[in-house]
Amino acid sequence: MMLTWPLLSIGLLVASLASFSWAMRKFFFKPSGDNAGMKIIRACSSLSAFLNVVAILATPEVSARQTLMGAALYVSGLVLFYWAIRTHGKRSLSAAFSPDSPNHLVNWGPYRFIRHPFYSSYLMTWMAGFVATGRWWLLLSFAVMVVVYVRAAKMEEDKFASSPLADAYRIYQESTGRFLPRPIAWIKRKEADAPGLA
Repeated sequence: MMLTWPLLSIGLLVASLASFSWAMRKFFFKPSGDNAGMKIIRACSSLSAFLNVVAILATPEVSARQTLMGAALYVSGLVLFYWAIRTHGKRSLSAAFSPDSPNHLVNWGPYRFIRHPFYSSYLMTWMAGFVATGRWWLLLSFAVMVVVYVRAAKMEEDKFASSPLADAYRIYQESTGRFLPRPIAWIKRKEADAPGLA
């Protein structure tokens, strides 16, 4: 039974990484080719994936409760990831660190609550490894990925700020968090958008 728990974590990690890899090939497009930022993300992600596999295999004595908590994060990350994919339908997104200018603003689906659901789903995956194993050094890997995704998100937000969508995006920013929901701001926006009572 001890071997079952690491296998569950490995299986969910592989499913997550396979999904992310598929999206890079089939969903995201690269208007400027394989830029330096994308290479950094790929290198950091590969290292983080390796460290997560090592941590999971090196922790066979992990409890069922701990593994299930990690599994819940893996699954939540996958659900968020595919929800974001489905929200876009057939309209692809440019890959991280692409220099193109945005021509549309998506504010439905998971985007109602967070501005960067893809990055949030990736971070949930990297945090899941730590939760499932308790290996503190995975927090260092997670911290590196946070820095990389914050830089990518900031670049995307700067692109919106200098586009014709700047005003709409600024209003959108006020009620949504970057990677985590802001429920109070979201509720206030919904109340402001609601028609007044007669």
